[in-house]
Amino acid sequence: MRAISLISGGIDSPVSAYLMLRRGVELVYLHFHSFPLISRSSIYKVMQLVRILSRYGPTRTLYLAPLAEIQSYLRTRVDPKYLVILYRRFMLRIAEVIAERERAMFLVTGESLGQVSSQTLQNLRVIDAAARTPVLRPLIGLDKEEITALAKEIGTYDISIKPQEDCCTLFVPRRQATAAKLEEIEKIEKALPVEELIANALEKVERMEVSTGAYLSQ
Repeated sequence: MRAISLISGGIDSPVSAYLMLRRGVELVYLHFHSFPLISRSSIYKVMQLVRILSRYGPTRTLYLAPLAEIQSYLRTRVDPKYLVILYRRFMLRIAEVIAERERAMFLVTGESLGQVSSQTLQNLRVIDAAARTPVLRPLIGLDKEEITALAKEIGTYDISIKPQEDCCTLFVPRRQATAAKLEEIEKIEKALPVEELIANALEKVERMEVSTGAYLSQ
């Protein structure tokens, strides 16, 4: 069974991937970055993390998906408090296309309940509604201490804590929506060229084999 693992470079998503690998799921990794708006630091970190995770499962295929153009477009056109939710909905749509290419049955994320504002039950429901592919969250009931302990156990912690710029916080204000309504988000998206933005991002997606550092295709 194959899944697409959304991996960010932080502490949580590598642990989430590990838990799925431990259950025998074959993973293909997908990392969203905001280069050139921010540096490539998260990309280099994710490559290192995938190498570590390859100890627990055979797949080292990594997709790199650009989010910068989508973020630049949204920043001046929507209420900033909804930006993270909109970013995540775009991510799931792009991930769903990658899943179809890879014949993956579901998506895996590193979200845990209530850890940040976008991870309330209401916001997760709104985010999930953007995709038809099921989204699994192995960390949903764990707290930060439990996740950190697992990260140290599997060897990803020291890499995950290295400084990086997070694409999901780009242009995002300190106060964000914690209980977004689906109908309101869908109304916002109706005024956006959603399909065009996704298509443009998909044209720039890179696929690489982390063990060799070779880019395989787009």
